[in-house]
Amino acid sequence: MRKSVFRTLAFTGGLAAALTFGGQTSFAADNDSLLDRDSGLVEDINILDSEDGLLEGLNLGGSDDESNSDVNADADADVMSETKVDEENDTVSTKNGSEAESGVNAAVEGEDESAEVDADTEAGVMNETVVDEENDTSMTSTEAGASQDVNAAVEGEDESAEVNADTEAGVKNETVVDEENDTTMTSTEAGASQDVNAAVEGEDESAEVNADTEAGVKNETVVDEENDTTWTSTEAGASQDVNAAVEGEDESAEVNADTEAGVKNETVVDEENDTTWTSTEAGASQDVNAAVEGEDESADVGAMTDAGIMNETMVNEEDESVSSKTAGNLTSGLNASAANEDSEVMADAMTDNTGWVMFENNEENNSSSAAIGTESMNGFTLGAMDREDGESSKVDAMNDTSLMTMVENSEDSSKFAAEAGNDLMLGAMTEDEDGESAAMVMNNVDAALWAESMEDGEEEVRNAGLSAGTDTALNFLSSDEDRESSLLSNLGVNADANYTEWENEEDEGREFNLGLSTDLGLNAMQSSEGGFDLGL
Repeated sequence: MRKSVFRTLAFTGGLAAALTFGGQTSFAADNDSLLDRDSGLVEDINILDSEDGLLEGLNLGGSDDESNSDVNADADADVMSETKVDEENDTVSTKNGSEAESGVNAAVEGEDESAEVDADTEAGVMNETVVDEENDTSMTSTEAGASQDVNAAVEGEDESAEVNADTEAGVKNETVVDEENDTTMTSTEAGASQDVNAAVEGEDESAEVNADTEAGVKNETVVDEENDTTWTSTEAGASQDVNAAVEGEDESAEVNADTEAGVKNETVVDEENDTTWTSTEAGASQDVNAAVEGEDESADVGAMTDAGIMNETMVNEEDESVSSKTAGNLTSGLNASAANEDSEVMADAMTDNTGWVMFENNEENNSSSAAIGTESMNGFTLGAMDREDGESSKVDAMNDTSLMTMVENSEDSSKFAAEAGNDLMLGAMTEDEDGESAAMVMNNVDAALWAESMEDGEEEVRNAGLSAGTDTALNFLSSDEDRESSLLSNLGVNADANYTEWENEEDEGREFNLGLSTDLGLNAMQSSEGGFDLGL
């Protein structure tokens, strides 16, 4: 009966390895067709099949003379307690701890095949406390953790498979109480991580999947009753990395995906000065890359996304003031390329968007202000190259748009302003064995509008204005073995208008100003072996 139990455990370990590896390979199959078991590289890798795979020759439950099995199990536990009393310094310290470990190993060997499963588990907890009666302080620290490692491997005459899984988790708390200074500090941390790796190797093919996951949270709080202040900080984050790769005799494929996310909050409350300050940040990012390589062809795709938001708020009840600022950002990028023996093509695209809002209000000074702004940047690049003829071409485009509006009010003045701008760039280039040519167009447009009113009791002034401008540039370049030509041109137009009126006890008046300016430039050049010409 005892021998049958051991055989059952060994078979269970092998089955766990098969199930874990199957799950990871299924994930990789969703990312690339080369991982398809029906038509991909791993079509012939059937090493875990019970009929014709590696497990066929493993007589896990029978009594074949050509196979044997072995199972080992170890367990260990410790408990520790220590207390120290220092009557001279009026201190007492105590330390308690416990830990436990266990390990299980199962192995089966056949004539040409073998299987092995290892599982190690650890857990522990510790508490430490120090009481200082002379200084009226006490400190306590508590830690707890656990970890588990599981490894499974199967080896055949020409194939092998391996799965590893590591898991860790821990928590820690530390508290300090200072009765003399009326302060309390506490810190708490918790984290967890898991790594999973699976690999399979055949005679001519191999596949591997790796997945790493981490998560953590931390809180720290300080209470100062003497100064009537409280400070707290909380952070949390998580990340995951997944990698999958398949290699065949002439082809390979790889997929990588990285994801991160985090949030942080910090708050300060000062009851003595009647102020509260809080700051919150949150962000997330993801990078995905996929690559496929064949005997003569290759392809690569990458995608990136970043997002974040931030808020900061300040409240002062004594001054009856409030201020707040909120900002957000979203960035994404995409790139792709493909190549073979004769040619290569590539494409890149990106976008970056930012927005922010802020306001201030002070009832004591009877003032307020608010502002909002946005900026958006977009661009792309397309390129192609013929390796056989040495010809290449590329097209670039970039556009940047921004907008801002602001309002300010006080007891004696008010102001409004708005600004907008746009930058555009287009470029193209071609190159071959005989020469190259390039062209670029750039355009910039800016506009602004404002109005202001001021009064100091003796004089009242009102002012309003606007401005607008545009600048366009065109550049062209062409060269070959015999000559080089270029054309540079620029045209700029700017206009502004301003109106002012004032009134006081002695005088009043009005003033209007209008301005217009232009800028024109043209430069053409052509050079050759026979001479040099410059014209405008």
